[in-house]
Amino acid sequence: MNKKGVALLLALFTLIIISLLLLSFLELATTDLQIVSNHLTRDEALYTAEAGVEDAIVRLTNSKADFSSGPIEFPSGSGNTYNVTYSASSGRITSVGSLSSGQAVTLEVKVSVTGNSPYKVKIIYYREL
Repeated sequence: MNKKGVALLLALFTLIIISLLLLSFLELATTDLQIVSNHLTRDEALYTAEAGVEDAIVRLTNSKADFSSGPIEFPSGSGNTYNVTYSASSGRITSVGSLSSGQAVTLEVKVSVTGNSPYKVKIIYYREL
């Protein structure tokens, strides 16, 4: 039996196994990077929606009136926007944070507004829709 031929086959078989393992690890790394990218995008939309909630709370501190804002760019020049509505009858703030990429997150915040101007705004609950 030719030992050189067996060594060549063994080397090729080992090379194929190592190549398959390397491709599997590369696919896993690529998938993980996509997952991280999705989380970062979602978090950016969430933080934009939270900026809308904070803006609404500041407005409510000054006035109890219902309001609705058109899309407000945040941060300026980013293309990301939030749109906030508040209903005094239900005490709910709804804020939609939208990214220029199309990703959006909606937050609903139930608040209690009491006292005299400047009013006290207390958050009762805060949830993502």
